[in-house]
Amino acid sequence: MRCPARWALGAAPVIAACAALIGCADLTYDWDGRRVLCSTVVDDISDSTPWRLVEDGMIEAEALRSVLMLHAHAPGVTISIGAIERLLAMAESYHLAFLTFRELQPGAMPRAGLALAFDDNAIDAWFSVRELLAAHGAHVTFFVTRWYSRSDAERGELRMLADAGHDVEPHSVNHLHPRDYVRDHGLDAYLADEVVPSIDGLTQAGYPPADTFAFPFGDTNDEITAAVLRIVPRVRVSPGSCPK
Repeated sequence: MRCPARWALGAAPVIAACAALIGCADLTYDWDGRRVLCSTVVDDISDSTPWRLVEDGMIEAEALRSVLMLHAHAPGVTISIGAIERLLAMAESYHLAFLTFRELQPGAMPRAGLALAFDDNAIDAWFSVRELLAAHGAHVTFFVTRWYSRSDAERGELRMLADAGHDVEPHSVNHLHPRDYVRDHGLDAYLADEVVPSIDGLTQAGYPPADTFAFPFGDTNDEITAAVLRIVPRVRVSPGSCPK
């Protein structure tokens, strides 16, 4: 979500919300073809959902035909079912389309939307909210880590979610801090050990080629981001790692 004076429909709430996210250039995607996308966490059990920020972002998305990007982790564990329902209902109240990250293509017709994602490997928990998502006509993105350790049952559930129209994207092999790994082992090792196998594992399982790589913890720097962008079209980062 931007903080300029370009939004004339009540700038004060937007500026206040942005002030809470020092270092984040934008939580909304303006269909401008940018390759570094920023999302913020909305878990309400393990953290505190920034509802004021969420609603201000949805207001801006509706007004400017942009896409607000939010993510959570494990339904019923890090985010309550009630919070998911509230997010979906709020998005509907602001006439936002539910979009996957794969749909955020540079040449697409701009439209107001919410790109909601679930991170990590809680596939059973993701599968448990499939009917809730379907009831709202909501398609989301699942950023998957530790794919190598998922059971056959979990892999089957993820396949059913994908068949229902949800997107499946890579989130690294072992969910390690990228900057720490690069410091200790080098950039080439991070790409070879954590990025490429994460992408290949999903591709070999029959999913489409990766569209967006989500950095674990949203953690990255310019060097790491540039290297991963040579492999995938887009990356997703945290507010603290947004381009300045």
